[in-house]
Amino acid sequence: MEMLRHIQRNNRSPVEAQTTVSRMLRRGICTLLAVLLLLAWLPIREVQAAEQKLLQLSLKAGSTAATVNGEKAVIQKPIEENGVVLVPLGVFKKAFGSTVSLEGDDVVKVMYGPHTGAMTIGSTTAWKDGVKVTLPVPPRIVDGTLLVPLRFVAGVLGARISPVSGGGLLVTLTSSASEEDAPETGGIDSDVGKTRIGNSYYRWSLNYPPGLVVGDSGGNESVATFTSTENKYYLEVHASPLEKAADPEELLDRLVREAQEGGETVLDRGAFPDAAVPYARIVSKDTSGALWEGRQYYNGGRLFEIYLTDDTAANYKDLNKYASLLNSFQPSFNAEDKSIRDLSTVKNGLREGYNDDYGLSLQVPADWSMDDQHLNYESTKGSYLRVKVTSAPSGSTLESWSKDLDSQIKDTYVAGAYAIQDAVKAEVSGEPALVKETRLNPGSGWSTKYQILLQKSGYRYYVEYLAAAGQDEDKARFKTILSSIDIDFDRIKENFGRLETEDYPALRSQAVTKSSKTYGYSIDIPRLWIPYQDVFETQTVEYRFTGGRFLINVSPEGSVDYAVGLLQSYYKNSKNDPKGPQLIKVEETTFAGVPATLLTVRQTKGGIPEQTQQVVFGNNDLVYTLTVTLNDANATSVQQADLDKTLKSFRLAGGE
Repeated sequence: MEMLRHIQRNNRSPVEAQTTVSRMLRRGICTLLAVLLLLAWLPIREVQAAEQKLLQLSLKAGSTAATVNGEKAVIQKPIEENGVVLVPLGVFKKAFGSTVSLEGDDVVKVMYGPHTGAMTIGSTTAWKDGVKVTLPVPPRIVDGTLLVPLRFVAGVLGARISPVSGGGLLVTLTSSASEEDAPETGGIDSDVGKTRIGNSYYRWSLNYPPGLVVGDSGGNESVATFTSTENKYYLEVHASPLEKAADPEELLDRLVREAQEGGETVLDRGAFPDAAVPYARIVSKDTSGALWEGRQYYNGGRLFEIYLTDDTAANYKDLNKYASLLNSFQPSFNAEDKSIRDLSTVKNGLREGYNDDYGLSLQVPADWSMDDQHLNYESTKGSYLRVKVTSAPSGSTLESWSKDLDSQIKDTYVAGAYAIQDAVKAEVSGEPALVKETRLNPGSGWSTKYQILLQKSGYRYYVEYLAAAGQDEDKARFKTILSSIDIDFDRIKENFGRLETEDYPALRSQAVTKSSKTYGYSIDIPRLWIPYQDVFETQTVEYRFTGGRFLINVSPEGSVDYAVGLLQSYYKNSKNDPKGPQLIKVEETTFAGVPATLLTVRQTKGGIPEQTQQVVFGNNDLVYTLTVTLNDANATSVQQADLDKTLKSFRLAGGE
């Protein structure tokens, strides 16, 4: 798939790449605690007030009376048609500070941060972040005022709509207090003065012609997507790290090689070292027959890539009409230039993570990997941020939940490897919550884990933020992350019914029986273990748990003696590295009713001491190897008992 190839050039993970690809294909394209330390001088409520503010607009169809952020206002009367409320476009600028503009005679744009909505007066066709949608009622001019569908524009802004008494509607948007205050006057800007568009975090910009609509890049700012309101062309801009500087000839080699590897035919090529910004360029035809122009630039340790396609192009020369747009690209961003629209949401090193299904948003370090679908964010240095929504067990309270989490720490970390701090009451997204801090040391230094607990309407909202050892910047960021959490609780009730229940006391002693017909065995796996590869009809199965992992490997080749010999050779440690693997013991035993060899190994990985035990045995011409690895810091009696029980539950087909 050509689109996937372009995205993978940006060094994204397969999950991130596929997420963005699926969103693009749906458009038809190409067919938390540092805060606890700070609480001594800054209460959580004050932290939240300093970081964000709540903007609100209250109105009612048929009434000129409105309330804008607590102040009464008179607006053009909203109307209701076929159950759709149409409101004056200008009120969004007045209430929320969004940018609204009229391009040409009939194209209306609403812009807020990186988000863009585009509508055409009298038409039900609209665009939301590059996604084509159909409006139930078209925008229209009534008594000289442009009225637009309320729900569509609120969706562009990321605002919530809720009913109020008397038949009115309340539109609510959580905004950073660092944003400029909303303007005091409404209306449409005939010329908002934005002639260029770019990203201040990744440092690039290009011309911003009328009709250019910003697309949805899956939450990853390193990729920007655009299309025209008439869907005439599609454009991508990528930015990625490139440690070694590359001249235009080297960039051309990259473009050609990548196109050929993707099965494309290169129709035109060139390197331009004397251009104001040196670059390389090719035009290629992909396997679907679409023509693409690709460009690469290098500047300041980054590789910038541009890809443009026009479905109507039949000859490589047909893409020349976009030369002025592509030639306007600059691998730089002038923050002082007010004519540039900034797509970046990065502020103080953070950007927004958002999951529409849960209606949940929060700030995430900008240089971390982003998986909004699973609300999982990670740094390359061990820190992470994870969010999970589950159904609350019957009778659960924040306090009982907190105690269960403390028990889980004590069950999975030995004394001296953890330090649990007192939980602190807080307010998150307007609801009472508990904030917990626990210091953990698996052997490589002390990290800090923050846990945010919130429970409402039968659902649990759990946020876990780990600042890895030595990552003081990550630790300091938690104050802002805590205050940024915004949850649309009504969205959860609308989109979900009963979810899984993570009741630690109940799950603690439970196991589920897993079997493999292909390899003839069964085993009882603890419910709390996390499956990493749990297809039991494959040769390798793996589960992970706090501080350890459990693997089963079955090979139809070789013998037990051969497998044991390979392991002994692997653990030989000929250089006598004290941190390297040390084969402590090899002994003959019986396992699952058959003769087996047990190997015990000690080693230190990443500064974390661990012990590995491997059981090797044969049955029916198959060689089985069961591997158990457990960090010393997590070798509690509870975890060891779980491992012993799991190993003893292993049964060969036909055995007792």
